[in-house]
Amino acid sequence: MNIIILSLLFITAALLHGISGIGFPIASTAALSLFMPFKEAVILALWPTLLVNVWSVVSGGKIGFILRKYSLLALFSLLGSFIGAKLLLLVNPAYLQLLMSGVIAFYIINSLRRRNQSLPDNAVVLALFGMIAGIIGGATNAMSPILIMCLLSMSQNHHEIARAANLCFLLGKISQLVVLHQEVFKLFSSEYLWVILILTVLSLLFLIIGTRLRTQISPLYFRRFVLVILGVLAVISAIQSIRVLVLL
Repeated sequence: MNIIILSLLFITAALLHGISGIGFPIASTAALSLFMPFKEAVILALWPTLLVNVWSVVSGGKIGFILRKYSLLALFSLLGSFIGAKLLLLVNPAYLQLLMSGVIAFYIINSLRRRNQSLPDNAVVLALFGMIAGIIGGATNAMSPILIMCLLSMSQNHHEIARAANLCFLLGKISQLVVLHQEVFKLFSSEYLWVILILTVLSLLFLIIGTRLRTQISPLYFRRFVLVILGVLAVISAIQSIRVLVLL
């Protein structure tokens, strides 16, 4: 395992996550999967991702408003993550990744064709998006694209979007930890432990830097930046899933 390459990839992912509020879980998983099987990569990315999400949620101050407005989305993300984590143990998550990449591509194309997009503001839509995001996130660590599609239609405040997304990410990581705890502690007791500790420290440091840079980005450029990030994540996810399927 090349710690220098992994460190650079994790630093980049943490910076982007700090600026946009998304990207670290799938980017860190993709980076680890270059050196190990996908299932192990998902599990090992859980701990640094969990800490990154905790910092992203609490660093913005009081979260009462976020909890009230996005509680349904977060709740169903939590429930969906339980299902997704179970699927990680039962089926090949590459199929979910391919599906997710197609959904993101459709969303980006549609966003470029229409200036203003909105989703119906009702409980059914929030529950549906939360459940789908949770299932995909629990199985692949790729919850962010589905969540952001929903959040961009609900708010223009990029700080609010980032904190709401990370609240859902955090609950999803807790679900994964509950379901996969035996595998998590088994891998963390192996030779990977020091590598993960180093990557976690680097990630938190550059997350803080990225979060401070976010305040200098206007809402319009933030929205465009997030679309670019979504596109990059979709490509990474598609390539990763195809590579997994080819190796079967």
